[in-house]
Amino acid sequence: MFTTPRRPDPWTIAPTCLPNTSYDERFCVFTSQSFWGGRGITILTRSSIAREIAQLPAFTQPTNNISLSENDTRDPPFYVAAIPGRGMGLIANRTIERGDLIKAHAGAAIFHNDCVDKSFDDYLPHKEGLMKLAVNQLPPPTRDLFLAMAAHNEAEEPYIEKIYTNTFGEDFGNEEHSLVVPETARMNHDCRPNAMYYFDRNTLVHYTYASRRIYAGEEITITYIDPLQTRLRRRAAIKSSWGFDCSCSLCSAENHFIRQSDWRVIEINRISKILDEVVSQNETDREAARKHVSAAAEMADLLVSLYEQERLYAGIADGYRLAALVYASIGNEWRAVKWAMMAADIGLIHDGPEDEGVLDVRRLLLAPRQHWSWAVNFMTSVAVVSECNGPLLPNLGASFWPT
Repeated sequence: MFTTPRRPDPWTIAPTCLPNTSYDERFCVFTSQSFWGGRGITILTRSSIAREIAQLPAFTQPTNNISLSENDTRDPPFYVAAIPGRGMGLIANRTIERGDLIKAHAGAAIFHNDCVDKSFDDYLPHKEGLMKLAVNQLPPPTRDLFLAMAAHNEAEEPYIEKIYTNTFGEDFGNEEHSLVVPETARMNHDCRPNAMYYFDRNTLVHYTYASRRIYAGEEITITYIDPLQTRLRRRAAIKSSWGFDCSCSLCSAENHFIRQSDWRVIEINRISKILDEVVSQNETDREAARKHVSAAAEMADLLVSLYEQERLYAGIADGYRLAALVYASIGNEWRAVKWAMMAADIGLIHDGPEDEGVLDVRRLLLAPRQHWSWAVNFMTSVAVVSECNGPLLPNLGASFWPT
């Protein structure tokens, strides 16, 4: 039996909750059918977390919502079409430049992960009804968008399988949730996508931008997984979560190209880990990485080159940021500014203007010599020139090296 407590704002339908727990901790469905100009939003979460969400600018300052002119559906830069072996997808109908906005839509539904995780013993008997209620309370046009989403195992349980197949992970109240944006879910996966996205937690809007130039006739793709994995791990993650075998151009390349790609990915992760310590704000971490300082600038340049070779345009902001911090840490102002400008440019469309990493590189741009990273490794770089840690690239064995 569900219970119905007093309705708080901004919900237009009285919340429906699971019984037998305190109101703050019980799971309830919270729905606003007037959210985002009548698009509506439905949220299945703890009452305490729903109160936090209700205080976001998305509800308290609705004029901050994205204007329709920024995402005018009358002239989108794409059309929807059937793609052999991939279902429906988005095809560019004109050239889309890097940084151009492709989509911007508010989330239609947010589900606490404890309610969508089938591993919980009480999942079906206690929460399935709430999940269906949450979807059914959406305004009809938005509910239709939700129900039109694809699912890789729809025969088992349509509502839940659609959630499993089409959600983006987000934290609310320091707890994991699944966000549903039906329009963005229309885009197919590629391990080297030409579009990137970020979620603005203040407005609850999900933005998608071109990460490189996209030509008319190209499919617009995003990545469903962490792309900084070897092909074996990427394909396993896709198969496990989405139920299909990735057939993108990278995953279907010949083995010698795949070995090269895997090696570059391993090097990106290895160098990134080293440089994270080299430019850490923690003095102990920097001291532990002291032996790498003399080669840090060359490592940073190589890192950016590896990102470019791997066509990781959707994640290269991390490489630019590390390069900027490395050069600032050894007192090279102009190189630091160069990489910081590039990190800020890509970071704006990858992480959004309020992301702390973006704000930090912007501070570096404004006042390089006042930034926390300025010259923190300068004396070390001078002192350890003669202490080079040997060859940068590890000996991984002849069987692994690309030939």
